[in-house]
Amino acid sequence: MGFLNWNSGEHFDHRGDCPCTQCGKPTPLRSHDGESVHKVCAEDWNDRTPTAPRFEHEGRDLGTARYHSDPPRKSRKDGAR
Repeated sequence: MGFLNWNSGEHFDHRGDCPCTQCGKPTPLRSHDGESVHKVCAEDWNDRTPTAPRFEHEGRDLGTARYHSDPPRKSRKDGAR
């Protein structure tokens, strides 16, 4: 499956750590559905579950429906950032 892109701030919960649903160790990270999970644990789950339903964005496979990458950001046409 490869690495997940979780650059969005929505994946970090500033309220504190909760147990990872995969390994049980504390993590401030959250999946798109708010599930507490380390990114590496989510990537491992994706690798171990290749037949899980997929999440697509504009025809691009971003991972499983449970753990997927952030959709690509739209870039400005004028090249400004």
